[in-house]
Amino acid sequence: MNFIKISSDFEMLAKQKRQHQNGIHLRSLMIFYLMCKYDGETIGSVHKKFYPTYNHTINHASMSRVSSSLVKLGLIKTYENMLDRRFKNFSFTPLGKRFKKEMENIYNE
Repeated sequence: MNFIKISSDFEMLAKQKRQHQNGIHLRSLMIFYLMCKYDGETIGSVHKKFYPTYNHTINHASMSRVSSSLVKLGLIKTYENMLDRRFKNFSFTPLGKRFKKEMENIYNE
């Protein structure tokens, strides 16, 4: 599985869900990749890994919008952290797990 195939699948999913008429933003794919790589961490901790990974910043509002977009696409579910309600945890839906598996093939290559 390669990045082009996964990005194409993401775009088709976005169009099917009518989430984005023009497909999906690359930033959404980049954040989903980090979520796959750092599964089990909070959305905030994934946000902190964005700059070290991509040498580019993303603000909290953008991170929140992308997370909401991934929820609407049916890839993740978010819920409050049991220890600290300021943080959100995420888990992958069955569809999200399928895409996660494809992502793992990329970062394990």
